[in-house]
Amino acid sequence: MGNLRNRLSLWLAVLLMVQIFPFSVFAFDDTDYPVYEGSANQTALYSTIQFNDLQGHWARQAAQEAAALSIMKGLNNRQFGPNRTLTYAEALTVVVKAMGLEADAQQAGEAQMRPKVRDILLMSAADNWAKGYIQVASQKGILTPQESNEILNLTQTERDRIESQVEQQLSIYENRDLTPAEINTLQNQVRELLTTKATWNRPVSRQQVAAWVSRAIELEPVYGSDMVNVYRFNDWRQIDTEKIPMVEAVLQRGLMTGTSATAFSPKGQLTRGQMAQLVVNMHDDLLEARGLRRINGEVNDVENIQDAGKNKRIYTMRNDDNSKNYILVEPNQKDFITQKNGNLGLSAQLSIGDGMRYYINDKDEVVYGAVDAARESKLEGFIDAVDESQQQLNLMDFSDKLHMLTLQPSTQIRINGRDGALKDLLYGMEIVATLKGDRITAIEGILEEDPYRHGYIPPGSRVKVGDVLFINSDTVEIKVGDKREKYHITAYTQLLRSDARANLFEIKEGDRVLLSFDDIYSPDIASIQVEDQERHIDKIYRGKIDSVNERGKEILLSEVTFYESGKWVKHPDQKVKLKAENDKLYDGALKTTLKSLSAAKGSEIYAAVEKSYGVERVAKLSLKQGSAVLYESRITDIQFGTNRMVVDNNSFSFHPGTIVVKNNRLVDMLNLDLSQSIYMAADVNRGNRSASFIAIGDSGILDDRIDGTRIMVYQGNVEDIYDYGITIGRLSYQLDYLKLENNQWTEVSRSKKFTLTEDSYIFDSDLKKEINSSYFIDTRYIDPEDVEDEELRKRIENRFYIGKSAYFVVKETTIDGETYAEVLALNLTPKIIYDRGRVNTEHSAMAVIDKVDLDNGTITLGNLKYWNALNKRWEAASGSEAVTMDNAVVLINDRPVSQDEIHRLKPKARAYVIKNKKSSVNDDAYVVIVEQ
Repeated sequence: MGNLRNRLSLWLAVLLMVQIFPFSVFAFDDTDYPVYEGSANQTALYSTIQFNDLQGHWARQAAQEAAALSIMKGLNNRQFGPNRTLTYAEALTVVVKAMGLEADAQQAGEAQMRPKVRDILLMSAADNWAKGYIQVASQKGILTPQESNEILNLTQTERDRIESQVEQQLSIYENRDLTPAEINTLQNQVRELLTTKATWNRPVSRQQVAAWVSRAIELEPVYGSDMVNVYRFNDWRQIDTEKIPMVEAVLQRGLMTGTSATAFSPKGQLTRGQMAQLVVNMHDDLLEARGLRRINGEVNDVENIQDAGKNKRIYTMRNDDNSKNYILVEPNQKDFITQKNGNLGLSAQLSIGDGMRYYINDKDEVVYGAVDAARESKLEGFIDAVDESQQQLNLMDFSDKLHMLTLQPSTQIRINGRDGALKDLLYGMEIVATLKGDRITAIEGILEEDPYRHGYIPPGSRVKVGDVLFINSDTVEIKVGDKREKYHITAYTQLLRSDARANLFEIKEGDRVLLSFDDIYSPDIASIQVEDQERHIDKIYRGKIDSVNERGKEILLSEVTFYESGKWVKHPDQKVKLKAENDKLYDGALKTTLKSLSAAKGSEIYAAVEKSYGVERVAKLSLKQGSAVLYESRITDIQFGTNRMVVDNNSFSFHPGTIVVKNNRLVDMLNLDLSQSIYMAADVNRGNRSASFIAIGDSGILDDRIDGTRIMVYQGNVEDIYDYGITIGRLSYQLDYLKLENNQWTEVSRSKKFTLTEDSYIFDSDLKKEINSSYFIDTRYIDPEDVEDEELRKRIENRFYIGKSAYFVVKETTIDGETYAEVLALNLTPKIIYDRGRVNTEHSAMAVIDKVDLDNGTITLGNLKYWNALNKRWEAASGSEAVTMDNAVVLINDRPVSQDEIHRLKPKARAYVIKNKKSSVNDDAYVVIVEQ
């Protein structure tokens, strides 16, 4: 009994120890897989490269990586100086270090050290080593004798200035009782320092760095017909002749780019941040020279262990080449530097599932690891072959291009939403492969056919639902969750909105669409169903979080303003309640939750709001990150690789949390584009400017459209009417007919013929009556007695309308370079007022329809913008305006509607209005073109 009690006590003690010390004991003695370790040097290096001047800088990650790889150092422990100009000596130092020749350069510098004069130290170790880097660069052919001579070439004035400075500095030592030999030695050292400062410490040019990099990584200079990239730049003739082939080689490799789309700036300067990016771009070309190997893999497991009384951590790596190895680190002792989500740290920030590229030195030590935020991409097509033993499959995409995909152990395979395995992927199956960089993270197999139908599916039974990302005349790209999918629009694709036929131009970026297909193997769309206005953005709010109801999924805001025509207008209610039922809640670039927002009470937010069934719902919310700055300007530069853009000569970042709105739709940040007119609310925090809300200028109703059509408005006299045609002519002897182009009336001298059809809407705004289009078609016999209205009958009999003025609303369609012009609507005999032969009272407005008043025959326009012909831009007007409609022709999505059908106009519909100021009360509308 005693022995049993002792054994039980022992087992309890062991169990207690296991619970108290949750470490496993691990031995690598019998493993078949390589074991790499951290490095004490890397732990020490990490403490010296935590720079505080990189926050928000576009080169932050590149600078951190260049420093972690010991190729570039900071100016001190806390400063990298990314905007500081690079000198000749510094650039050569970086190139030589990247080649793994740092030790050679330091030894060469030591060999050139000048003798010391007593206790006087003029030349530091850095000065001596700089000479060594220049010497090694010359010996390796990176720096040519010609380039060295050009750098060292000084004018007589510069040499005289140096001699004067030498005398001044030597005067400091006059009372030191130095011998002539010692004075001579000091004189030479001072002269050497000043000469180096005047030559090698001058700013280096971009073309010179390109040449040095080209030689360092042994790029073949490019000549002849292969030389194409340099010619894209208007300043290519400014590149030194002998450097052009090397600059071309560097451009072709993507190591450098121009300073803009049209300039390389060969004589321009290079900053330390730009050099850091260049280091990252070329580093992998020099791995062998530096004694490094790169491995791409994924953290498959993380285990904390105790070994010889020390806490250690083991990372199990599954690599892209299907190999496996371990990384053993001793936290804070023998570790390695990592970069993840733009943050520099040690290995502790790594997590299971992280895809990492890491570098091993010749001592089998990991010296650096980077978890790159690779852009996610999609590959779609059909399986051509599967190799289970090699974990590979071949995919044939819709362009008949073959891709060989290697799967990682963590690659998730699903078929019709259910978990699967590689063996379940069959030949001919349609799949969507998700890639992050070069790594396959997920494969979705699609089995939509009845096996007894031999590939046939019922028409429309295969569907896709998503938000329009991009659309043109033959292609639509949609976002389905985080996926991007592209499909083909054909001449037979049916377009529907609210179960009625629609035009292609009515589909906008940000619209929710349902695509249906008749063929499982084809990307050709059978029909596109567009969701109606419920998902359009009704308001953009800015306010403070008053409270959050997590259970009810509601946010209460106080001090609320809303965006309207470039201004923030105070909300009439003290507090506004919003439903928050989706996951598009952001704190900067990262998603957040209602629980986190509840803890941020009193913080300001921006919210894009939809209004469905009278309830305001959050479409997207962004927590304000700093002090607000507002801009209304154009995008003059944009880089999606770094998520930065330039607006009004200021650089801004944008991110997944940025609210972007266009045409009253919430759109993706990828819909931002160069030269767009935008309104932006940005946050300034620690010098970084980050966009929180961007309103992209709406596409104009009269702009060219994706289906090759556009609406044109003309103002002129009816010159002739004939068989299905009408000709527009001069307004008067001194005035040609007018065309509304770029929102301004311009004169056109030559008569123009338009097609008139049975569907053309013809309106006499003098009589305020619709005219049957058949009365205008010459080839038919029209009995005047058939015209019931007496005044109209007289006008038809007397060909009254010949020579009378009119607005012509014309749809122009361009096919294969030929344009067809069809009259959609004709507004006859408007009251045009002349002033010395010029029209002076018509003006154009863009607006949204706030209200339709059928009793008074008016519509109220909000978000008004008037065209300023002097400045050639739209300018916002305050308030709203009622417009009289009884003289107007109205078109809704290219379909004319009668005066009795004006009730079909919807609130929030976009309108382009041509109106005339006849009284101080309301303007008279003559042409109203509506998209809804």
